[in-house]
Amino acid sequence: MHIFFKLLRPVDRPIESQFAILPILYRQPSGPAGRLNSSHPKAYLATLYHNAALCDHCMDRIKGVWFRCVYCAKDLCDVCENLNSHAHNRTHFFYVFKVPVDMQIFRIVAELDNLEGSPPVLNYPVYYS
Repeated sequence: MHIFFKLLRPVDRPIESQFAILPILYRQPSGPAGRLNSSHPKAYLATLYHNAALCDHCMDRIKGVWFRCVYCAKDLCDVCENLNSHAHNRTHFFYVFKVPVDMQIFRIVAELDNLEGSPPVLNYPVYYS
């Protein structure tokens, strides 16, 4: 299982690590359960709810694709990400959750209880400007 990155343009520095950038956070493989509807492969996203994730822009529970900034832990739903992706810091990018996330593991990895906020997932920039 894997997590997707949303990159708005080619990177200035490759994203690479000898270890996994994130642990396995999905409870199931990405994609629809059961048989794939080849004419609408993303249709399953309409019924996907991330009950523990709030969009930082509209403040609603995230339905569908969940976007989280790799650097500043900003969470966006797919509607708000489409509206705000260019308004967000140009040197940042998002990782994308397309299935339910194991929130017990995510809480630890993202250090959600840290009073200083979640640390960045990557400790180096991939965009220089």
